[in-house]
Amino acid sequence: MQTTRKLGRTIVVATSDRNLEETLRAQLATDYRVECVRRGADAILQMLEKEIDLLLVDIDMSGQVGTEILPVIRRLRPRLPVILISDDFTYRIRKTAAEQGVTFQSIKPRSSDEALEIAAVMEKIIAHKEGLPVN
Repeated sequence: MQTTRKLGRTIVVATSDRNLEETLRAQLATDYRVECVRRGADAILQMLEKEIDLLLVDIDMSGQVGTEILPVIRRLRPRLPVILISDDFTYRIRKTAAEQGVTFQSIKPRSSDEALEIAAVMEKIIAHKEGLPVN
């Protein structure tokens, strides 16, 4: 019964990292609709065109830095859970993420196992948002 509920949920993954994209899609696509985009502007368009339940933003995207779209995301969808991943979390990036209400920050996964950990966090965030039991 939870799977039926999950299938109506949409996750947008904004990254130019194809390995991360493929791993997250493989892990999440059976339970969620997973939309992958490579540019921040495309992530914003996804938010405008459809109801999404979670957004993962890679700080290094094609065309711009992920933190540049955070203020726009917050204006459009103040309650949308957002996960920010990066290879380098300087104080400035962590501070900006916190100020923009990022739900979870993580070092960018370098292996499939680390990407699976991010997928598990994504599932827990959506379950919490929906009031479902969190494993």
